[in-house]
Amino acid sequence: MKKIILIAVAGFLATQASFAQNLASPPAGGAKAPVATQPTAKGEGKISGIIHDELTKAPVEFASVALVNKATGKIVNGSTTDSKGRFSIAEVAPGQYKLSISFVGYESMTVDNVALEKGKDEVNVGTVILKSSTKTLSEVTITGEKPLIEDKVDRMVYNTEKDINPGATAAEVMAKVPGVSVDLEGNVQLRGSSNIRVLINNKPSAVVASSVADALKQIPADQIKSVEVITSPSAKYDAEGTAGIINIILKKDSGVQGLTGNLSSNLGTINSNGSVGLNYRKGKVGLSSTLGYAVSDMHGKNNIVSVFGPGSSVSRSVQEVDANRIASSKLVQFGADYGLSKTSYIATGIRMTIPDVEFKTTQLTTNTFKSAPENRNTRVGSNGFDGINYDINLDYTKSFKKPGQELSVLGLLSRNTRNNENFMDLYQNGQLTQKEQNYNDAYNEEATVQTDYIHPLNKTQTLEVGTKAIWRYAESEYRFLVASPASSPFVLQPDRTDLFTYNQDVLSSYAIYGLKLEKYNVKMGLRYEHTQIDGDFISNGTRVEQEYNNLFPNVSVSRNLKQNQTIKFNYSKRIQRPQLSLLNPYENLGNPKNVVRGNPDLEAELTDAYELGYSTFFKSGATINASLYWRQTNNAIQSLSTPYNGSDPDSVGRVTTTFGNVGQESFYGLSLSGSTKFWEKGRISSNVNLFYASIQGGGQQQSNSGIVYNTNLNLSYNFNKGFSAQMAGDYNSAQVSLQGKALAYGTYNFAVRKEVLNKKGNVTLGVNNPFNKYVTRERLIKTYNSENVLVLDQSNALSLNMRQVRLSFNYQFGKQDGKAKPRKVKKVSNDDAKEGEENSMQ
Repeated sequence: MKKIILIAVAGFLATQASFAQNLASPPAGGAKAPVATQPTAKGEGKISGIIHDELTKAPVEFASVALVNKATGKIVNGSTTDSKGRFSIAEVAPGQYKLSISFVGYESMTVDNVALEKGKDEVNVGTVILKSSTKTLSEVTITGEKPLIEDKVDRMVYNTEKDINPGATAAEVMAKVPGVSVDLEGNVQLRGSSNIRVLINNKPSAVVASSVADALKQIPADQIKSVEVITSPSAKYDAEGTAGIINIILKKDSGVQGLTGNLSSNLGTINSNGSVGLNYRKGKVGLSSTLGYAVSDMHGKNNIVSVFGPGSSVSRSVQEVDANRIASSKLVQFGADYGLSKTSYIATGIRMTIPDVEFKTTQLTTNTFKSAPENRNTRVGSNGFDGINYDINLDYTKSFKKPGQELSVLGLLSRNTRNNENFMDLYQNGQLTQKEQNYNDAYNEEATVQTDYIHPLNKTQTLEVGTKAIWRYAESEYRFLVASPASSPFVLQPDRTDLFTYNQDVLSSYAIYGLKLEKYNVKMGLRYEHTQIDGDFISNGTRVEQEYNNLFPNVSVSRNLKQNQTIKFNYSKRIQRPQLSLLNPYENLGNPKNVVRGNPDLEAELTDAYELGYSTFFKSGATINASLYWRQTNNAIQSLSTPYNGSDPDSVGRVTTTFGNVGQESFYGLSLSGSTKFWEKGRISSNVNLFYASIQGGGQQQSNSGIVYNTNLNLSYNFNKGFSAQMAGDYNSAQVSLQGKALAYGTYNFAVRKEVLNKKGNVTLGVNNPFNKYVTRERLIKTYNSENVLVLDQSNALSLNMRQVRLSFNYQFGKQDGKAKPRKVKKVSNDDAKEGEENSMQ
C-alpha cells in the first residue's frame, strides 16, 4: 500500500516539475513558448474569429492566438480556441494589429491588417485555415494531437486513442478515467458512488440496462474513441442522480468517401476478442457495420466466514467456493444515414449483443451449531444465462438558416432478454442427497421518443427546449424445483415461484437558457418529470403502485481566466429510479447460504449536487484539473444483509442481501487529475479522488462514515521506429457502506506496441499483474438487531485470477485522408435509472 501511494505522489511531483519546466523553456517539437504580454492601454473593443483544419474543415481546439501591436511588434493580449474553434480577445484598444496563430502539428499562421477603429465594438476576422505541419505518409495524415485528458465546460473527456490498451476491455479503460473506479467484479463507481448511468454513443443500451459490469466486459478497448464523464448533467439530460453520466464514445464512420474499415484481433490467457468494421460513404449515403466476438475464461475463489449472534442455531458458517466463469458474446451492429437536403438528414441503426455465460462452482460449507454436531456439505453447481439484447434507433435532424438553430426528433427501442438457469447437486458425506433447479426468465423493454429544439436568440443568448417520453416494461418469471431425495422427481416450490411484471412511464420536458459574455458562460435549466409505476405479482396478487412529479433545476457558470485557466460552478438536482436488477424479487440460489434478491417496494432517490472546478491547459499539452464537490442523497438505496432466524433446516446459516431506502448519504470530496509530456516523447498522467463519505441509516439501521480515496498512475513513452511502451497502476482504498466496508486492493499492467504496415496497423504485447496471480478484495459486514445486538459478523474475500498475457493486432484499411467530416448524428440518451451491482463470480 505504501509503495503504491508513493508512486502516485511521485507521479504528481513529476507532473508539477514538468509543468514548471514547460513554462520556463520552449516545449519540444518546435512550438514557441508563451511570450509575456506587454502592458498596454485597455479598451472596450473585441477581436474574434474561428480556426479550422485545412483538410477536415473541423474546428481546431486549444490553438493559441496572440494579438500583436503592429507598431511595436509586442504581444498585447491573447486567447485560445474553444471546442468549436472559436476565439475572442477582449479589452482591446483602437489600433492596428495582427494575429499570430499556432498549435502543435500545424504551421504557424499570421492574420495581418487587423484594424480596430474608434467607436467600433468588434472586429471578426472570419474563419482562419491552419495547414498541417507534418508530411502525408501512405494516405494517413497526422495532425495536431489532443491531450489525454480534456476538461470541457460540462464534462471531462479521456481520449482513449492516446493510450495503449492491449486487447483490454472497457472495464480496464474505465479504471484510468479521472474520478472513476472499477472493482474486481467490473462494477463502476464515479466519485465513490455506483449510482451512475452508462451510455454508449450518447444513448442507452439494452445490455447496459441489464448489467453495467457485463456490458463493459463485452466492449473491447480498441473500439473506444473516448470516455466522457458528466458530473453535473444539464436539464437536457434525464434527471439521472447522484454521481453523473459516463458516456462511452466508440470509433465509427470517419466520414471519408468510399470504403474504409478496421480489423482488430486480441488473444489473451483470460480474455480474447476480435472484430471487423466496415464503413462506406458515397454522396448523401453513409453505411457502417461491425461484427465482433469475445470469449473469456476466469477463475476465482471465494472465502466467506459468517459468525451469527442470538436467534440463530448456527454459531459459525465457513464457505470455501471455487468458481470458473466461462463467457462468450457476439456483437452485430449496423448503421445508415441519408442526407435529405443540405440542412436535414435521417439516420437509423441497430446494435445487437448475444451473451452466453456459465458459472461452474464447487462450494464446501462447514456449519458449527450451538447445540448440535458440526455439519459439512458440498454443493456442485452449474448456473448461467443467455439472451439477446438489441437497440434500434431512428433519428431525424434539421438545421435552419440561422446558425445554431436546430430541430431533432429521435426514437429508440431497446430490449434485453436474460434467461437464467441454476442447477445444484447437494452432497452429504460424499453421497448425493438432493438436486435443485432454479429458473428465471426476465426481460426489460424500453420505447423512447424525444424532441429537442435549439434557438439562438442572438450572438450571446440561446434557448433550448424539449420533450421526452419513456415507456418501460419489465417481466420476471421465476421457478424453483427440488428433488429430495435426489432419486425422486422434481417438485415445484410454490413459495419461490411467481411472475412479476413492472411498468414505468416517465414523461418529461425541459427548458435551458444560455448566456455567453466576454469571460463568462452561464446555463440555467429546469426539467419537469412525471413518473408512474405499476408492479404486479401475478400469483399472490400483490401490487406496487407509485406516482410522483418532480422539478429539477440546474445552474452552470464558468469563467475564463488568463493563461488558459477556467473556473466553474455547477448545481443540479437529480433523481434515480431503481432498475430491474434492484426490483426483481427473484432469489439467485447459486449460493444458497448467501442469497441476493431485489426489493419491488424500492422508491426513487433524490440528490442535490454542488461542484466547484478549476482547470488549466498549457501549449505543451499539459493539463491540470481540480474539483471540490458535495453530494447529498435522500431516500438513499443501500444493500442490507440479514441472517436467517427461522426453523427451516435448509435455510439455517443463510444470509440474505436485499436493498432498501435506508436514509441519507453525503459525500464531500476532491477530484484532482494532471497530464503532461516528459523527455519530448513521454507522457505521465495521474488521478486522485479523495472524499469523506457519511451514510446515515433511518430507523433501526446503523450508520457509517470514513475517508475513501482511489488513485492511478500512467506512464508511456514513444521510442523510435514506431515502438511505444506503457506502465499503469491503480489503487483503491477501503470503501465504506452502511453495514461495513470493502478493504483496499490494487492492480497494475505493462504494454509494448509496435506500429506496422506503414502505420496503418499495430501489434501490442501486454501483461497484467505479472507478480501476483490473484487479486483479492475483502468485504466486511456487521448487522445489528433493534436492540443494537450484533447478529451477523461476516467477511467475504473474493480472489480473482487477474494475471494475464495478451497479444493484439489492429489494422485500418481504405483511404484515410480525412477530407470529409462525419455527420454528427444525434441519439436518444436515457440516463435516469439506478443500476444494481453484479458479482461476476457469484
